[in-house]
Amino acid sequence: MAEEQESSSLTGEIETLRRQLRYYQEYDQLTGIFNKAAFCKKCAELISMPHGSPFDVVCIDIERFKLVNDIYGMERGDSLLCHVARGLERKFGCRGGIIARIASDVFALLISHEAEGILESDILSIFKSCPVEMSVMPSIGVCRADNDTPVEKLCDWAVMALDSVKHNYMRHIAVYNSDIRSMLLEEQEILSSMESALEKKEFTIYFQPKCNMTMGKIIGAEALVRWVHPEKGVISPASFIPIFEKNGFIKRLDSYVWEEAAAWLRRLIDAGGKPLPVSVNISRTDFFGMDVCDTLMTILRRYDISPELLELEITESAYADRPQEIINTIMKLMNNRFTILMDDFGSGYSSLNMLKDIDVNVLKIDMGFLRRDSQKSRDILKSVVRMAKWLNLPMIAEGVETKDQVDFLLTIGCVYAQGYYYYRPMTAEQFLNLINAPEKMDYQNGGKLIPVQNQYLDFHELFNRDMMSDRLMGNILGAIAIYSFDGEKLYLLRGNEEYFKLLRRAGVTNDMAQDIMPTVAERDRPLLVKSLKQIQGASDEGSVEVTVRPFVGVTDFWIQMRLFHLAKKGEDEIYYAALADVTEQMEAIETLRISEQRFRLAMEATNIAIFELDVRTRVATYSEYTRKTFGLDATVTNAPEGFIEQGTVCEEYIDRFRGIYEAIYRGEKKASCVIRAILGDGKFAWNRVSLTAIQDRNGKTVKAIGIVERVPFDPKLWIEPK
Repeated sequence: MAEEQESSSLTGEIETLRRQLRYYQEYDQLTGIFNKAAFCKKCAELISMPHGSPFDVVCIDIERFKLVNDIYGMERGDSLLCHVARGLERKFGCRGGIIARIASDVFALLISHEAEGILESDILSIFKSCPVEMSVMPSIGVCRADNDTPVEKLCDWAVMALDSVKHNYMRHIAVYNSDIRSMLLEEQEILSSMESALEKKEFTIYFQPKCNMTMGKIIGAEALVRWVHPEKGVISPASFIPIFEKNGFIKRLDSYVWEEAAAWLRRLIDAGGKPLPVSVNISRTDFFGMDVCDTLMTILRRYDISPELLELEITESAYADRPQEIINTIMKLMNNRFTILMDDFGSGYSSLNMLKDIDVNVLKIDMGFLRRDSQKSRDILKSVVRMAKWLNLPMIAEGVETKDQVDFLLTIGCVYAQGYYYYRPMTAEQFLNLINAPEKMDYQNGGKLIPVQNQYLDFHELFNRDMMSDRLMGNILGAIAIYSFDGEKLYLLRGNEEYFKLLRRAGVTNDMAQDIMPTVAERDRPLLVKSLKQIQGASDEGSVEVTVRPFVGVTDFWIQMRLFHLAKKGEDEIYYAALADVTEQMEAIETLRISEQRFRLAMEATNIAIFELDVRTRVATYSEYTRKTFGLDATVTNAPEGFIEQGTVCEEYIDRFRGIYEAIYRGEKKASCVIRAILGDGKFAWNRVSLTAIQDRNGKTVKAIGIVERVPFDPKLWIEPK
């Protein structure tokens, strides 16, 4: 009897073990739903049975699932997978569907065929209540089931369908069809010919200029790759770049483009051309398949090119994968003097979060923000630009196509752009012809993008207490206040600590709800009132600046007020004001004005040929004696070209004459040359032209003083006429 009981117990344990083994063989251990092998087996059995309605194989991929793990940790990622599994069971288990997890974050269903709209809606509803704070969305692929195709292949086709809508945030579902099949055949054709295309140099670099919108001049370019196929012609990068990124060939193609860009720069320099930076793209795959910095430095050493001339564009989405490795590589590149541009900034999931951890030199803004041309899109873009200015980062907008876009970008403080409005991508030969026209180029900063300074901010959002703390208002924005104005009196409604510190320095006491007009010098009050009324009718972006002196208390104190009109409340107008102590600047301006007045008087009182050069505008102003001696117009613009165009320099000495101006413009303190000049009466004379720079406190040249002296002829100075 005991033996029978023992045998029965052993049989039961064996059966339990068998059931456990079957469970482990058929079910996913994390979510408790079928695994891929079991799914394929059970689907094949069901599809082969006689039935009335057709079946669909549906695959669902969680967009950017790895980002969830990186931000929230593996435990939260597992929780998300279980949430999706339970949701699929609730929605489709009751309809007789077979549900499985067939890969890390890919789920599969076999369900009776139903409308795509209903299927998409049901799946999206599961993702609306995910256990993570970030928005998580699915990509869904559908494939019609049949008895002739293995279930594994049906799953592959469904995954191909979902791949076609991946990262498309307007569309989440696709059905495998002949178009997708054709796309896959085309992909296979590209893969089969990519090696030979690289060997035959069918991949060609094109250049798309980058421009300073305030002048419409070129400051650099981006090197883009085109596949010039001997039979198909030019193949768009959109057709082959995603394929190369998936199979890893992009590393070889990117290295090839870097090499071609460096070689082109070397040829330009060797031909005597003046180079501007060319940017190249770095794929996320490059970071994990090669030592990017060593590869680039090897190329630059081969062509003796400075890293400043080869800028690097890295797509924002690249930072999402293995961010620490990316950060380390970026730091290494920046330490080697490369300029890093974050491409497509603002189009990803966590732009702000990444900027907290990653140093970049330039933000490249995706103009996709404005494709819908809605106020919301414009507000988003304004916020991105505002943030870049807070971070003191230069920015460039790409994809600029219309004059309206240019005007809008300039009003919000973005001055650099790239896009069809200015230039389409062009061949290397076309680009070379373009940059050989000096009037189209801006070499002033060597092609470096400069952060926009002293731009006003839109404070409608900032004064929403949900978006700006008192600490931010008190410590970061400087002296600011909110006033109400009834047409005569200006009352203080709110001011931060810096505001009251500024007034105390001016010897003024101003309490809340107190009229500040009596604290303003009487002669300046009409100007302040005029400014307040002027800004009432301005647009949301408008502001007005007024400088008043003196405030009562300290007679030599100047305060600059930048006023923004916020709203009308009853009979009163509400304003925001940013205030600053500009006493030192105003005194410097007054001193400079007196000095310039004395200088002009001295110029007119002497028979020395003397002139003043404004470096920013390149306008030369000179004495009446100088004007008459050389037969010049009242002023000369675009110096030195303006002097040359008026025929004051013999042709063979023009390059020498230009050279001293170029020296001053690039920051040298003094420059001089001797030329053969043509006087106003047509006679020739030997003159020494000397330029002395006047620099501001930051060492930047703002003006130059020029003196023209008659010198005796020296045969050594003679240049044979051309």
